[in-house]
Amino acid sequence: MMRRLHLFEFGDQQWFPQILRDAETAYLATCYRILPMLPRRWAERISTVLHVGEPADILDLCSGAGGPLPLIIEELEKRGYQARVSLTELYPNPKSASHPRIVWLAEPVDATRVSPKLAGVRTMFSAFHHFRPDAAKAILKDAFDLRRAICIFESGPRTLLAAGMMVGVPVAVLALMPFARPFLWAYVMFTYLIPLMPLIVLWDGMVSILRLYSPEQMKELTEDLQAPDYAWEIGRIQVRGIPGGLPYLIGRPIP
Repeated sequence: MMRRLHLFEFGDQQWFPQILRDAETAYLATCYRILPMLPRRWAERISTVLHVGEPADILDLCSGAGGPLPLIIEELEKRGYQARVSLTELYPNPKSASHPRIVWLAEPVDATRVSPKLAGVRTMFSAFHHFRPDAAKAILKDAFDLRRAICIFESGPRTLLAAGMMVGVPVAVLALMPFARPFLWAYVMFTYLIPLMPLIVLWDGMVSILRLYSPEQMKELTEDLQAPDYAWEIGRIQVRGIPGGLPYLIGRPIP
């Protein structure tokens, strides 16, 4: 049986106010802008499932505010791919898209049951840990059954050091929230006048570290999803300044 803590996160709750949900995902997107090494390394891995000369369509799952995707598009362009991205969510946030090659799908999309009509390489950034093992496996099985490429990345390791570093998150929220886009006075209010956001992001960040799937657990999720025409790649991406490496999983059809 997989040993893993799956504690409460505010961002997972249906009752969580949309303005606070949007503020949290906007803060995370801002973090990606100031830490471009993560999108750069992720783009390197995504490029391994793309084909030069063919459309680089990406279907992003659990998109939040679009997170690292503007930077990933730029990195893929440097490698010769003209990427186009469709963002999807159970709680779509269309106002967060501000890139000419990024569009939001207005209808809610369940990452465990993606419509076969939605084409493209599936991606998921810093969201896989939100799903319990049965749902996480359903996400992988859906891509496997339809023979769709899927790239899953997490932005932190599940270590005590990573959990300890989260104590600095409230300060980071106070420093970065004015730079979140789109700028909303409500974000300012709930960061400084009614300081909910520093506490919410701290709690959700700590819980996320505890929820993360290790590469070994990712392998366990895929162990009975095997076929000669589909391959899994699972490991850790080493990033300077982040000890332990970042878990990732890539599934790809084999021609």
